[in-house]
Amino acid sequence: MKIAESAVRIAALVFAVTVLAEEENAAAEPKIDRLINSVVKLEVETAKSDILCPWISKSGAGTGSGVVIGEGRILTCAHCVADATYIRIRKQNEDTLYHASVMFIDNEADLALVGVADPKFMADVKPMSIGKTPDVQDDVIAVGYPTGGNDISYTRGIVSRIEDIMYSHSLSRLLGIQIDAAINPGNSGGPVLDMRNLTIAGIAFQGQANSKTESLGYIIPPDIIRHFLKDIEDGRVDGYSCMPFEFGTMESPVKRSCYRMGEAQTGVVVDHVYPVAGDTSVRTDDVILEIDGYAVSNNGRIRIDGGKARSVNYPLYTRQIGERIPIKVLRDGKVVDTFITAAKRNRRIRGWMYDSRPDYLVYGGFVFTTVSYDYLVRTKADFHDDISDDKEFADDEPVVISFYHADESIEGYIGCVEALVRSVNGIKVRNLRHLAELLDRCDEGFVRIHIDKDTEWDLKLIVDAREMRESTGRVMKRNLIPFDRSEDLRRK
Repeated sequence: MKIAESAVRIAALVFAVTVLAEEENAAAEPKIDRLINSVVKLEVETAKSDILCPWISKSGAGTGSGVVIGEGRILTCAHCVADATYIRIRKQNEDTLYHASVMFIDNEADLALVGVADPKFMADVKPMSIGKTPDVQDDVIAVGYPTGGNDISYTRGIVSRIEDIMYSHSLSRLLGIQIDAAINPGNSGGPVLDMRNLTIAGIAFQGQANSKTESLGYIIPPDIIRHFLKDIEDGRVDGYSCMPFEFGTMESPVKRSCYRMGEAQTGVVVDHVYPVAGDTSVRTDDVILEIDGYAVSNNGRIRIDGGKARSVNYPLYTRQIGERIPIKVLRDGKVVDTFITAAKRNRRIRGWMYDSRPDYLVYGGFVFTTVSYDYLVRTKADFHDDISDDKEFADDEPVVISFYHADESIEGYIGCVEALVRSVNGIKVRNLRHLAELLDRCDEGFVRIHIDKDTEWDLKLIVDAREMRESTGRVMKRNLIPFDRSEDLRRK
Protein backbone atom coordinates (compact mmCIF):
# COMPACT_ATOMS: atom_id res chain seq x y z
CA MET A 1 0.00 0.00 0.00
CA LYS A 2 2.81 2.39 0.85
CA ILE A 3 4.43 1.75 -2.52
CA ALA A 4 1.14 2.49 -4.27
CA GLU A 5 0.66 5.68 -2.26
CA SER A 6 4.19 6.81 -3.12
CA ALA A 7 3.55 6.15 -6.78
CA VAL A 8 0.39 8.24 -6.62
CA ARG A 9 2.25 11.12 -4.94
CA ILE A 10 5.04 10.98 -7.56
CA ALA A 11 2.49 10.93 -10.38
CA ALA A 12 0.70 13.91 -8.84
CA LEU A 13 4.01 15.79 -8.50
CA VAL A 14 4.95 15.08 -12.12
CA PHE A 15 1.50 16.24 -13.23
CA ALA A 16 1.82 19.44 -11.17
CA VAL A 17 5.28 20.20 -12.61
CA THR A 18 3.98 19.55 -16.13
CA VAL A 19 1.00 21.82 -15.62
CA LEU A 20 3.24 24.52 -14.15
CA ALA A 21 5.61 24.30 -17.11
CA GLU A 22 2.70 24.53 -19.54
CA GLU A 23 1.31 27.52 -17.66
CA GLU A 24 4.71 29.23 -17.77
CA ASN A 25 5.00 28.58 -21.49
CA ALA A 26 1.45 29.78 -22.02
CA ALA A 27 2.27 32.94 -20.08
CA ALA A 28 5.40 33.48 -22.17
CA GLU A 29 3.73 33.11 -25.59
CA PRO A 30 1.44 36.17 -25.29
CA LYS A 31 4.51 38.24 -24.44
CA ILE A 32 6.13 37.09 -27.67
CA ASP A 33 2.93 37.92 -29.54
CA ARG A 34 2.90 41.42 -28.09
CA LEU A 35 6.49 41.93 -29.23
CA ILE A 36 6.00 40.42 -32.66
CA ASN A 37 5.80 43.72 -34.58
CA SER A 38 9.23 44.53 -33.18
CA VAL A 39 10.69 41.84 -35.43
CA VAL A 40 10.59 43.08 -39.01
CA LYS A 41 11.39 41.84 -42.49
CA LEU A 42 13.92 43.74 -44.62
CA GLU A 43 13.70 43.77 -48.41
CA VAL A 44 16.93 45.19 -49.80
CA GLU A 45 18.07 46.24 -53.28
CA THR A 46 21.85 46.44 -53.73
CA ALA A 47 24.48 47.60 -56.20
CA LYS A 48 28.10 46.53 -55.95
CA SER A 49 31.08 47.32 -58.15
CA ASP A 50 32.97 44.49 -59.79
CA ILE A 51 36.38 44.30 -58.11
CA LEU A 52 38.21 43.61 -61.40
CA CYS A 53 36.18 46.05 -63.54
CA PRO A 54 35.16 48.72 -60.98
CA TRP A 55 33.34 50.88 -63.55
CA ILE A 56 30.72 48.09 -63.77
CA SER A 57 28.03 47.75 -61.07
CA LYS A 58 26.06 44.58 -60.44
CA SER A 59 22.54 44.87 -59.04
CA GLY A 60 21.09 42.41 -56.58
CA ALA A 61 18.32 41.89 -54.05
CA GLY A 62 17.82 39.98 -50.84
CA THR A 63 15.85 39.75 -47.63
CA GLY A 64 16.76 39.70 -43.97
CA SER A 65 15.32 40.28 -40.53
CA GLY A 66 15.71 43.03 -37.97
CA VAL A 67 14.58 44.01 -34.48
CA VAL A 68 13.39 47.39 -33.25
CA ILE A 69 15.50 48.54 -30.28
CA GLY A 70 14.48 52.20 -30.15
CA GLU A 71 12.33 54.90 -31.73
CA GLY A 72 12.56 54.14 -35.47
CA ARG A 73 15.84 52.27 -34.90
CA ILE A 74 16.23 48.73 -36.21
CA LEU A 75 19.18 46.51 -35.35
CA THR A 76 20.15 44.04 -38.07
CA CYS A 77 23.18 42.41 -39.68
CA ALA A 78 25.61 44.40 -41.80
CA HIS A 79 25.54 41.76 -44.53
CA CYS A 80 21.77 42.28 -44.88
CA VAL A 81 22.18 45.95 -45.85
CA ALA A 82 25.75 46.24 -47.17
CA ASP A 83 25.81 48.03 -50.56
CA ALA A 84 22.09 48.81 -50.14
CA THR A 85 20.46 51.26 -52.56
CA TYR A 86 16.87 50.81 -51.37
CA ILE A 87 15.42 49.27 -48.18
CA ARG A 88 11.79 48.39 -47.43
CA ILE A 89 10.50 47.24 -44.04
CA ARG A 90 7.49 45.01 -43.37
CA LYS A 91 5.83 44.26 -40.01
CA GLN A 92 4.02 41.04 -39.27
CA ASN A 93 0.64 42.44 -38.26
CA GLU A 94 0.13 44.94 -41.08
CA ASP A 95 0.71 45.19 -44.81
CA THR A 96 2.10 48.73 -44.93
CA LEU A 97 5.54 49.16 -46.47
CA TYR A 98 7.98 51.47 -44.70
CA HIS A 99 11.15 52.85 -46.24
CA ALA A 100 14.41 52.83 -44.34
CA SER A 101 18.04 53.86 -44.62
CA VAL A 102 21.30 52.73 -43.06
CA MET A 103 22.31 54.92 -40.13
CA PHE A 104 25.47 53.06 -39.04
CA ILE A 105 27.16 49.92 -40.26
CA ASP A 106 30.03 47.94 -38.74
CA ASN A 107 31.02 45.28 -41.26
CA GLU A 108 33.68 43.87 -38.96
CA ALA A 109 31.08 42.91 -36.34
CA ASP A 110 28.37 42.27 -38.98
CA LEU A 111 25.99 44.73 -37.30
CA ALA A 112 24.03 47.68 -38.64
CA LEU A 113 21.48 50.18 -37.40
CA VAL A 114 18.70 51.04 -39.84
CA GLY A 115 16.39 54.03 -39.41
CA VAL A 116 12.71 54.49 -40.31
CA ALA A 117 11.62 58.15 -40.42
CA ASP A 118 7.86 57.59 -40.70
CA PRO A 119 6.41 58.17 -37.18
CA LYS A 120 3.52 55.78 -37.97
CA PHE A 121 5.99 52.91 -37.95
CA MET A 122 6.17 52.91 -34.14
CA ALA A 123 2.39 52.99 -33.57
CA ASP A 124 2.11 49.32 -32.54
CA VAL A 125 5.76 48.53 -31.89
CA LYS A 126 7.35 47.94 -28.50
CA PRO A 127 11.18 48.04 -28.75
CA MET A 128 13.00 45.00 -27.43
CA SER A 129 15.66 45.17 -24.74
CA ILE A 130 19.15 43.78 -25.05
CA GLY A 131 19.79 41.25 -22.30
CA LYS A 132 22.95 39.67 -20.99
CA THR A 133 25.05 37.10 -22.77
CA PRO A 134 23.32 33.77 -22.07
CA ASP A 135 24.94 30.76 -20.46
CA VAL A 136 25.54 27.40 -22.08
CA GLN A 137 22.35 25.29 -22.03
CA ASP A 138 20.06 28.33 -21.70
CA ASP A 139 16.83 28.07 -23.73
CA VAL A 140 16.51 30.52 -26.63
CA ILE A 141 14.15 31.12 -29.53
CA ALA A 142 15.17 32.56 -32.90
CA VAL A 143 12.58 34.87 -34.45
CA GLY A 144 12.77 36.08 -38.03
CA TYR A 145 11.79 35.71 -41.67
CA PRO A 146 13.79 32.84 -43.23
CA THR A 147 13.36 32.20 -46.94
CA GLY A 148 10.66 29.76 -47.93
CA GLY A 149 7.71 31.76 -46.62
CA ASN A 150 6.42 35.25 -45.96
CA ASP A 151 5.30 35.01 -42.33
CA ILE A 152 7.39 35.17 -39.20
CA SER A 153 9.12 32.01 -38.02
CA TYR A 154 10.11 30.70 -34.58
CA THR A 155 12.88 28.18 -33.93
CA ARG A 156 13.63 26.97 -30.42
CA GLY A 157 17.01 25.78 -29.26
CA ILE A 158 19.63 25.91 -26.53
CA VAL A 159 22.99 27.61 -26.26
CA SER A 160 25.66 25.05 -27.12
CA ARG A 161 28.94 26.95 -26.98
CA ILE A 162 30.38 30.44 -26.47
CA GLU A 163 33.82 31.22 -27.90
CA ASP A 164 35.72 33.28 -30.47
CA ILE A 165 34.64 32.36 -34.01
CA MET A 166 35.23 33.52 -37.56
CA TYR A 167 32.59 36.00 -38.77
CA SER A 168 31.99 35.03 -42.40
CA HIS A 169 31.02 38.58 -43.50
CA SER A 170 34.34 40.11 -42.44
CA LEU A 171 36.61 37.11 -41.72
CA SER A 172 37.29 38.71 -38.33
CA ARG A 173 37.48 36.65 -35.14
CA LEU A 174 35.11 37.90 -32.47
CA LEU A 175 33.01 36.40 -29.70
CA GLY A 176 30.13 34.27 -30.99
CA ILE A 177 27.42 32.00 -29.62
CA GLN A 178 26.55 28.63 -31.10
CA ILE A 179 22.97 27.39 -30.74
CA ASP A 180 21.43 24.10 -31.82
CA ALA A 181 18.75 25.83 -33.87
CA ALA A 182 19.38 26.31 -37.57
CA ILE A 183 20.00 29.85 -38.84
CA ASN A 184 18.79 29.95 -42.45
CA PRO A 185 19.04 32.68 -45.13
CA GLY A 186 16.58 35.41 -44.19
CA ASN A 187 16.97 34.76 -40.45
CA SER A 188 20.05 36.98 -40.39
CA GLY A 189 19.53 40.17 -38.41
CA GLY A 190 16.63 38.78 -36.41
CA PRO A 191 16.73 38.49 -32.62
CA VAL A 192 17.37 35.33 -30.67
CA LEU A 193 15.48 35.72 -27.39
CA ASP A 194 16.29 34.48 -23.90
CA MET A 195 13.22 32.42 -23.02
CA ARG A 196 13.38 33.41 -19.35
CA ASN A 197 12.72 37.11 -19.91
CA LEU A 198 12.32 37.58 -23.70
CA THR A 199 15.26 39.95 -23.93
CA ILE A 200 17.67 39.85 -26.86
CA ALA A 201 20.26 37.13 -26.21
CA GLY A 202 21.88 37.69 -29.59
CA ILE A 203 21.39 38.50 -33.27
CA ALA A 204 21.22 35.62 -35.76
CA PHE A 205 23.93 36.02 -38.38
CA GLN A 206 25.30 32.81 -39.86
CA GLY A 207 24.71 29.08 -40.12
CA GLN A 208 26.95 26.06 -40.36
CA ALA A 209 28.05 25.39 -43.92
CA ASN A 210 28.77 21.72 -43.19
CA SER A 211 25.71 19.73 -44.24
CA LYS A 212 26.39 17.16 -41.54
CA THR A 213 25.76 19.82 -38.86
CA GLU A 214 22.98 21.78 -40.56
CA SER A 215 21.03 22.19 -37.31
CA LEU A 216 23.61 24.60 -35.92
CA GLY A 217 23.39 28.36 -35.95
CA TYR A 218 25.50 31.26 -34.71
CA ILE A 219 24.43 34.50 -33.08
CA ILE A 220 26.19 37.77 -32.23
CA PRO A 221 26.23 38.11 -28.42
CA PRO A 222 25.13 41.15 -26.37
CA ASP A 223 28.79 41.92 -25.54
CA ILE A 224 29.45 42.68 -29.22
CA ILE A 225 26.09 44.41 -29.73
CA ARG A 226 26.68 46.78 -26.80
CA HIS A 227 30.16 47.61 -28.08
CA PHE A 228 28.65 48.57 -31.46
CA LEU A 229 25.92 50.74 -29.91
CA LYS A 230 28.43 52.47 -27.62
CA ASP A 231 30.82 52.96 -30.53
CA ILE A 232 28.30 54.87 -32.66
CA GLU A 233 27.35 57.34 -29.91
CA ASP A 234 29.88 59.83 -31.28
CA GLY A 235 28.39 59.56 -34.78
CA ARG A 236 31.01 57.31 -36.37
CA VAL A 237 32.09 53.66 -36.40
CA ASP A 238 35.59 52.97 -35.10
CA GLY A 239 35.25 49.20 -34.80
CA TYR A 240 37.26 46.79 -32.73
CA SER A 241 40.84 46.84 -31.60
CA CYS A 242 43.32 44.03 -32.02
CA MET A 243 45.73 42.56 -29.50
CA PRO A 244 48.94 44.55 -30.03
CA PHE A 245 51.12 41.48 -29.67
CA GLU A 246 51.43 37.82 -30.57
CA PHE A 247 51.87 35.46 -27.66
CA GLY A 248 52.87 31.91 -26.86
CA THR A 249 51.39 29.61 -24.25
CA MET A 250 53.28 28.72 -21.07
CA GLU A 251 52.11 25.15 -20.43
CA SER A 252 55.66 23.81 -20.68
CA PRO A 253 57.30 23.59 -17.20
CA VAL A 254 60.71 24.17 -18.80
CA LYS A 255 59.49 27.32 -20.55
CA ARG A 256 57.93 28.60 -17.34
CA SER A 257 61.17 28.03 -15.51
CA CYS A 258 63.13 29.85 -18.23
CA TYR A 259 60.97 32.94 -17.70
CA ARG A 260 61.34 32.68 -13.91
CA MET A 261 57.63 32.22 -13.25
CA GLY A 262 56.59 31.42 -9.70
CA GLU A 263 54.69 28.26 -8.81
CA ALA A 264 51.38 30.13 -8.50
CA GLN A 265 51.88 32.40 -11.52
CA THR A 266 50.15 31.75 -14.86
CA GLY A 267 50.18 33.66 -18.12
CA VAL A 268 51.34 33.86 -21.74
CA VAL A 269 54.58 35.21 -23.15
CA VAL A 270 54.81 38.06 -25.69
CA ASP A 271 56.57 36.82 -28.84
CA HIS A 272 56.11 39.90 -31.04
CA VAL A 273 54.77 43.44 -30.56
CA TYR A 274 52.88 45.12 -33.42
CA PRO A 275 53.19 48.85 -34.22
CA VAL A 276 49.54 49.69 -33.51
CA ALA A 277 48.10 53.19 -33.57
CA GLY A 278 47.91 53.44 -29.76
CA ASP A 279 50.88 53.45 -27.43
CA THR A 280 51.74 50.38 -25.39
CA SER A 281 54.52 49.57 -22.97
CA VAL A 282 54.46 45.81 -23.55
CA ARG A 283 57.78 44.32 -24.56
CA THR A 284 58.86 41.11 -26.23
CA ASP A 285 59.43 38.37 -23.60
CA ASP A 286 57.00 39.97 -21.12
CA VAL A 287 54.77 37.34 -19.50
CA ILE A 288 51.17 38.61 -19.38
CA LEU A 289 49.86 37.60 -15.94
CA GLU A 290 46.64 39.66 -15.88
CA ILE A 291 44.59 41.69 -18.35
CA ASP A 292 41.87 44.10 -17.25
CA GLY A 293 41.89 42.46 -13.82
CA TYR A 294 41.46 38.89 -15.14
CA ALA A 295 44.14 36.30 -14.45
CA VAL A 296 45.54 34.83 -17.68
CA SER A 297 45.93 31.05 -17.77
CA ASN A 298 48.92 29.28 -19.27
CA ASN A 299 46.84 28.34 -22.33
CA GLY A 300 45.75 31.92 -23.08
CA ARG A 301 42.29 32.02 -21.55
CA ILE A 302 40.68 34.07 -18.80
CA ARG A 303 37.72 33.34 -16.52
CA ILE A 304 34.95 35.91 -16.17
CA ASP A 305 32.04 35.92 -13.70
CA GLY A 306 31.14 32.46 -12.48
CA GLY A 307 34.24 30.90 -13.99
CA LYS A 308 33.07 31.19 -17.62
CA ALA A 309 35.95 30.70 -20.03
CA ARG A 310 36.81 33.39 -22.58
CA SER A 311 39.83 34.07 -24.77
CA VAL A 312 42.46 36.56 -23.66
CA ASN A 313 41.01 38.88 -26.35
CA TYR A 314 37.72 39.24 -24.46
CA PRO A 315 38.58 42.59 -22.75
CA LEU A 316 39.09 44.11 -26.22
CA TYR A 317 35.46 43.31 -27.09
CA THR A 318 34.24 45.52 -24.26
CA ARG A 319 36.58 48.50 -24.77
CA GLN A 320 36.36 51.29 -27.31
CA ILE A 321 39.24 52.42 -29.53
CA GLY A 322 41.59 54.64 -27.55
CA GLU A 323 40.79 53.23 -24.09
CA ARG A 324 43.62 51.98 -21.90
CA ILE A 325 43.46 48.42 -20.59
CA PRO A 326 45.52 47.68 -17.46
CA ILE A 327 47.72 44.60 -17.54
CA LYS A 328 50.17 42.97 -15.17
CA VAL A 329 53.35 41.47 -16.61
CA LEU A 330 56.33 39.51 -15.38
CA ARG A 331 59.44 41.25 -16.74
CA ASP A 332 62.90 39.97 -15.93
CA GLY A 333 61.48 38.14 -12.92
CA LYS A 334 59.65 41.20 -11.53
CA VAL A 335 55.91 41.95 -11.60
CA VAL A 336 55.17 45.24 -13.41
CA ASP A 337 51.85 47.07 -13.75
CA THR A 338 51.45 48.56 -17.21
CA PHE A 339 48.82 48.87 -19.95
CA ILE A 340 47.86 48.37 -23.57
CA THR A 341 45.75 50.76 -25.63
CA ALA A 342 42.74 49.52 -27.58
CA ALA A 343 43.83 50.26 -31.15
CA LYS A 344 43.85 48.87 -34.67
CA ARG A 345 46.79 47.61 -36.67
CA ASN A 346 47.68 49.89 -39.57
CA ARG A 347 47.65 47.26 -42.32
CA ARG A 348 48.81 47.93 -45.86
CA ILE A 349 45.90 45.99 -47.35
CA ARG A 350 42.56 47.76 -47.60
CA GLY A 351 39.58 46.22 -45.85
CA TRP A 352 36.35 45.07 -47.43
CA MET A 353 34.95 47.37 -50.11
CA TYR A 354 31.39 47.42 -48.80
CA ASP A 355 29.39 50.54 -49.69
CA SER A 356 32.28 51.93 -51.73
CA ARG A 357 33.80 51.59 -55.18
CA PRO A 358 37.31 50.17 -55.70
CA ASP A 359 39.79 52.59 -57.19
CA TYR A 360 41.35 51.83 -60.59
CA LEU A 361 43.64 53.17 -63.30
CA VAL A 362 43.53 52.20 -66.97
CA TYR A 363 46.91 52.52 -68.73
CA GLY A 364 46.96 51.10 -72.23
CA GLY A 365 45.63 47.58 -71.87
CA PHE A 366 46.48 47.33 -68.16
CA VAL A 367 44.07 47.93 -65.28
CA PHE A 368 45.65 48.72 -61.89
CA THR A 369 43.94 48.73 -58.50
CA THR A 370 44.71 48.82 -54.78
CA VAL A 371 44.85 45.46 -53.02
CA SER A 372 41.84 44.88 -50.78
CA TYR A 373 40.29 41.90 -49.01
CA ASP A 374 37.73 41.72 -51.83
CA TYR A 375 40.49 41.45 -54.41
CA LEU A 376 42.37 38.73 -52.52
CA VAL A 377 39.24 36.65 -51.94
CA ARG A 378 38.00 37.07 -55.53
CA THR A 379 41.32 36.20 -57.19
CA LYS A 380 42.89 33.95 -54.54
CA ALA A 381 46.11 35.71 -55.51
CA ASP A 382 49.20 34.68 -53.55
CA PHE A 383 51.74 37.45 -52.95
CA HIS A 384 54.90 37.78 -50.92
CA ASP A 385 54.23 38.01 -47.17
CA ASP A 386 55.18 41.69 -46.94
CA ILE A 387 51.93 42.68 -48.66
CA SER A 388 50.07 42.14 -45.37
CA ASP A 389 52.63 43.91 -43.18
CA ASP A 390 51.89 47.12 -41.32
CA LYS A 391 52.34 50.36 -43.25
CA GLU A 392 55.81 51.87 -43.53
CA PHE A 393 54.28 55.33 -43.99
CA ALA A 394 50.80 56.87 -43.84
CA ASP A 395 49.73 56.34 -47.47
CA ASP A 396 51.51 53.02 -48.03
CA GLU A 397 49.20 50.70 -50.05
CA PRO A 398 50.12 47.84 -52.41
CA VAL A 399 49.07 48.16 -56.06
CA VAL A 400 48.46 45.33 -58.53
CA ILE A 401 47.75 44.75 -62.20
CA SER A 402 44.28 43.37 -61.62
CA PHE A 403 42.98 43.00 -65.17
CA TYR A 404 43.99 43.47 -68.79
CA HIS A 405 42.32 44.25 -72.11
CA ALA A 406 44.15 42.75 -75.06
CA ASP A 407 45.81 45.47 -77.13
CA GLU A 408 48.92 45.97 -79.26
CA SER A 409 50.34 48.29 -76.60
CA ILE A 410 50.85 45.40 -74.18
CA GLU A 411 51.79 42.69 -76.68
CA GLY A 412 54.08 40.24 -74.92
CA TYR A 413 52.43 40.92 -71.58
CA ILE A 414 48.85 39.85 -72.39
CA GLY A 415 47.64 37.69 -69.53
CA CYS A 416 49.84 39.44 -66.98
CA VAL A 417 47.51 39.84 -63.99
CA GLU A 418 47.74 39.40 -60.23
CA ALA A 419 51.11 41.12 -60.43
CA LEU A 420 52.30 43.36 -57.60
CA VAL A 421 53.68 46.70 -58.82
CA ARG A 422 56.93 47.63 -57.10
CA SER A 423 58.33 50.61 -59.01
CA VAL A 424 58.18 52.72 -62.17
CA ASN A 425 61.49 53.71 -63.76
CA GLY A 426 63.22 52.90 -60.48
CA ILE A 427 60.88 54.95 -58.26
CA LYS A 428 59.07 52.94 -55.58
CA VAL A 429 55.26 53.06 -55.96
CA ARG A 430 53.64 54.27 -52.76
CA ASN A 431 49.98 53.77 -53.76
CA LEU A 432 47.68 53.93 -56.78
CA ARG A 433 47.52 57.74 -56.87
CA HIS A 434 51.32 57.84 -56.84
CA LEU A 435 51.43 55.29 -59.68
CA ALA A 436 49.05 57.47 -61.72
CA GLU A 437 51.28 60.50 -61.13
CA LEU A 438 54.41 58.60 -62.20
CA LEU A 439 52.79 57.30 -65.40
CA ASP A 440 51.24 60.70 -66.22
CA ARG A 441 54.74 62.20 -66.24
CA CYS A 442 55.93 59.75 -68.89
CA ASP A 443 55.29 61.44 -72.26
CA GLU A 444 58.11 59.92 -74.34
CA GLY A 445 60.48 56.98 -74.25
CA PHE A 446 60.34 53.67 -72.47
CA VAL A 447 58.53 53.01 -69.22
CA ARG A 448 59.93 50.26 -67.00
CA ILE A 449 57.34 48.82 -64.62
CA HIS A 450 58.87 46.47 -62.07
CA ILE A 451 56.52 43.77 -60.79
CA ASP A 452 56.43 40.64 -58.64
CA LYS A 453 54.35 37.80 -60.09
CA ASP A 454 53.91 34.37 -58.53
CA THR A 455 57.36 33.20 -57.46
CA GLU A 456 59.20 35.62 -59.76
CA TRP A 457 60.41 38.89 -58.26
CA ASP A 458 61.46 42.13 -59.92
CA LEU A 459 60.24 41.33 -63.42
CA LYS A 460 60.40 44.24 -65.89
CA LEU A 461 57.51 45.22 -68.12
CA ILE A 462 58.89 47.63 -70.71
CA VAL A 463 56.34 49.65 -72.69
CA ASP A 464 56.41 52.73 -74.90
CA ALA A 465 55.04 55.82 -73.14
CA ARG A 466 53.51 57.45 -76.24
CA GLU A 467 51.96 54.19 -77.46
CA MET A 468 50.42 53.50 -74.03
CA ARG A 469 48.95 56.98 -73.83
CA GLU A 470 47.45 56.78 -77.31
CA SER A 471 46.12 53.25 -76.81
CA THR A 472 44.29 54.08 -73.55
CA GLY A 473 41.49 55.89 -75.40
CA ARG A 474 40.82 53.08 -77.85
CA VAL A 475 40.91 50.46 -75.08
CA MET A 476 38.31 52.49 -73.18
CA LYS A 477 36.10 52.90 -76.26
CA ARG A 478 36.35 49.23 -77.20
CA ASN A 479 35.46 48.05 -73.69
CA LEU A 480 32.89 50.75 -72.75
CA ILE A 481 35.04 52.20 -69.95
CA PRO A 482 33.78 55.74 -69.17
CA PHE A 483 36.93 57.09 -67.46
CA ASP A 484 40.57 56.07 -67.42
CA ARG A 485 40.61 56.30 -63.63
CA SER A 486 38.27 56.19 -60.64
CA GLU A 487 36.62 59.34 -59.32
CA ASP A 488 38.96 59.62 -56.32
CA LEU A 489 41.96 59.74 -58.67
CA ARG A 490 40.29 62.38 -60.83
CA ARG A 491 40.01 64.69 -57.83
CA LYS A 492 43.10 66.76 -57.15
